Amino acid sequence: MSALLRRALNNVTGEWKLNLDNRVPPKELYAARIASSKPSLGFFVLLICSAEIATLGLISNSTAVVIGAMIVAPLMDPILSLAFGLSIADNRLVKRSAITVVIGVATVVFTSWLLAMVLGASEVNREMTARTAPNLIDLMIAVAAAIAGSFTITRDKLSNSIAGVAIAVALVPPLCVSGIGLSLGPELVAVFGRGTVAGLTNQVAEGSFLLFLANLIGITVASLVVFMVQRYGSIQKAWRHLLVWLGLLGLLCIPLSSALHDFSVRQQINSRFTNFKAGLIQESLYSGLNLNSLRRIRMLYSNVRVVNNRATIEVVLNVPTKLVGKIELTEFQREFRRDAIKDYGLDEVEINISVIPTQILRYDPAASTIP
Repeated sequence: MSALLRRALNNVTGEWKLNLDNRVPPKELYAARIASSKPSLGFFVLLICSAEIATLGLISNSTAVVIGAMIVAPLMDPILSLAFGLSIADNRLVKRSAITVVIGVATVVFTSWLLAMVLGASEVNREMTARTAPNLIDLMIAVAAAIAGSFTITRDKLSNSIAGVAIAVALVPPLCVSGIGLSLGPELVAVFGRGTVAGLTNQVAEGSFLLFLANLIGITVASLVVFMVQRYGSIQKAWRHLLVWLGLLGLLCIPLSSALHDFSVRQQINSRFTNFKAGLIQESLYSGLNLNSLRRIRMLYSNVRVVNNRATIEVVLNVPTKLVGKIELTEFQREFRRDAIKDYGLDEVEINISVIPTQILRYDPAASTIP
C-alpha cells in the first residue's frame, strides 16, 4: 500500500524531492577566506574603480550607476573573512581581515573625497541624502543580505547569487557619500526636486558612515551566526567574539531606533501633502477667490526632514501672479504645524513655503506684425 502511495505521489509531483546541497569542506573554505583576507592588486583596482563609479553616480544623481558600483565593489569578501575568523577563533585571520577592511574603507573615502574636490561638488542630491539617515530597516537589510552572502560561499552551486547580495547591502556608496560630505565643508546646499535648501549643517559624512557601520556590524554578526550554525566554528571557541559583536550591535540599535521613529513620522507627514492643495483651497475660499484660479496652484515639490523629534518642512508652490499675496498661507501653516505636533508628538515643526509666481502669456498671430 505504501509503495502504491509513493508511486502515485511521484507521478503527481514528477519525483520532486528536497536536494540538500553539499557544504564546502571546512579546509577549502578556510583557504578561500585566507586568500580573501589578503589585499591584492586586483582588490585595490576593483575597489578604486567602484569608488569612482559610485562617486560619479552619486554626484550625477544616477541610481543605475550607483548600482553598478555595488556589483564591482570587492569589500564584502574581507568582511566575510572577518566573520569566518571570528567563528573559528582564528585571531590571525581576524586581524588580517580587519586591517584589510580598514585599508579598504580609507581607500574608498579618500578616492571619493579627491574626486569630489577635483569636480568641485557643491550640492547634495537625493541619491546622497537617502544614505545619510540610516535606521533599523537598513540594519535588517544588512542582516538578511549577510545570511544570504555567508550561506552562498558555503555552497558551490549558489556562487552566482553573490552579485545580488552585493547590490542588496551597499558598502561602497555610503563611504563615497562620506568622502563627498567631507569635501563640502560645514555648510552645504541640498537639492530636492526643482528647489534647493541652503545653510544646512553638514551631517552628510557622519550619517552615511553610520550606515556603513550598520552594514558592517550587521553583516559580521549575522555571518558569524551562520558559520557557527553550519558547524564551521563552535560556540565554545567563539562565544567571546559573539558577545562583543552583539554588544556593538546593541549599541548601534539605539541611534537606529530613534532614526526609525523619525523615518516613520517623515513618511506620515509626506502622506498628508496629498491633501495639501485641498486644504489650501478651503482656507483661501474665505477670501472670496475664484475656485478655477485656485486650481492652477501647483506644488512643485515638498521635503520633510525629521531630526531629534524636530521636523522641518520645505514646500515650493507654483502660483499664478494674480494670486500671489491673496492666498492664505499663514493660517494654513499655523494649523498644519499645530496638527503635526499634536498627532506625531513632535517637539517643534518648522514650515517654509516658497512661492514661485507664474504668468501665462498667450500668443495672438493676428496682433503680430512683420517689419
